[in-house]
Amino acid sequence: MADLEPFKGLRYSPAAHHDLGALLCPPYDVISKQQQEELHGYSPYNAVRLELGQDELNDSAEVNRYTRAARLLDDWIRDGVLVPETDSSFYLVEEQFYHIDRQIIRRSLLARVRLEEFSKRIIIPHEETSSGPKQDRLELLKATKANLSPIMGIYRDTSSNIPRLISAIALGQPIIDTSYSGIHIKVWTISDKEATETVITTLRGAPIYVADGHHRYETALGYRDLMSMSHPSQSSNLSRDYIMMSLIEIQDPGLVVLPYHRVLTGLSQDNVDSILKLVQENFDVQSFGSESTYSANIVVELENKLDNAHKSGIAIGLVRNQGEDAYILTLKNGGESEARNSSPLERCPTWILGKAILEPVLGTQQEAAASGLLSFTHSSDEVNSLRTSDKLQIGFLLPPMPMPLFEEIVLSGERLPIKSTYFTPKLPTGLVINKFS
Repeated sequence: MADLEPFKGLRYSPAAHHDLGALLCPPYDVISKQQQEELHGYSPYNAVRLELGQDELNDSAEVNRYTRAARLLDDWIRDGVLVPETDSSFYLVEEQFYHIDRQIIRRSLLARVRLEEFSKRIIIPHEETSSGPKQDRLELLKATKANLSPIMGIYRDTSSNIPRLISAIALGQPIIDTSYSGIHIKVWTISDKEATETVITTLRGAPIYVADGHHRYETALGYRDLMSMSHPSQSSNLSRDYIMMSLIEIQDPGLVVLPYHRVLTGLSQDNVDSILKLVQENFDVQSFGSESTYSANIVVELENKLDNAHKSGIAIGLVRNQGEDAYILTLKNGGESEARNSSPLERCPTWILGKAILEPVLGTQQEAAASGLLSFTHSSDEVNSLRTSDKLQIGFLLPPMPMPLFEEIVLSGERLPIKSTYFTPKLPTGLVINKFS
């Protein structure tokens, strides 16, 4: 099944920095324009300069943010800012963070994993993708010839060999101990032959589910095939045939998944009327108000009610711009019965919302997002801010994806709509880089 190998990762040299946390950045797809500018101001060596460099007025096909990232990466290696690991290693990454006022520890293994077509069911996706991000990441990959940030993968270890190994490794001295964006991060290398063999043999029998990074994974597949066509005489076991992945056991207590909420804006009145008509036709609608209509209370209250409602059936939240009420939508009895007896995908609220309400009016969720009518956020506070500032016409709040349903959907071979899961925290860019040989 999955083919893993340790690798000599590039890491920031301790001599080149005094605060590693100031050099890390989030993955490209969650960096806002404002955060991009802030990260560029932190340090001339912040990883955002590789991950998501800034465009310049005189950019061309020959000189642009992709070529600048490649040049910077080469310069940092030459100047000793980034140094390769002495031995080929797996990396144990531990992240301590707070979620809903509770401290959580998530542990993952950083490894190089052989790229496999999804059709082989060795590496298995769970979400649909869009073309735009893949073209952007391909240009960066072609220029830098490196995995700058890891894909997040999930596996199931029925033997418990790896959790036992991880517990033992975590008793040792970490090579990295830093804080970043409110997260305490520790990293250990795993280069011992027996330990690396335990990882390799245990995961060889397990499929890996792509949790986060579908666009980057598909981009890496495309890049591998492009290079193979351009250089047909080269060996098929090159570093470009692998991708850097951070692997988390599915029962790890730190595996937290949040929903992506849907925000609709720029709709015509006919679109609004059609959507609300479909809501009435497909769902039982329960309305409730709040004493503090224009505070966050109504959205927080909606989240709490949604969580309770979803435990006994399929439920979705709805808010309107400047509205005094919020709504819990539960599938009408016929739909609920059909969902219980249907495929795993058809029990997923993001799929139901798309098929029953959004797609009949706006087309696919990719099309609605591309036209600017649909946007996504994992923050209920942002939904409320948009609501109270009149920048939202209709907002749909969704419950978190239960991991058993997630695994069912993945193993069934079906794919969720885009932006169905938000695994948190996002893995930082800059801890370890996989530079192709």
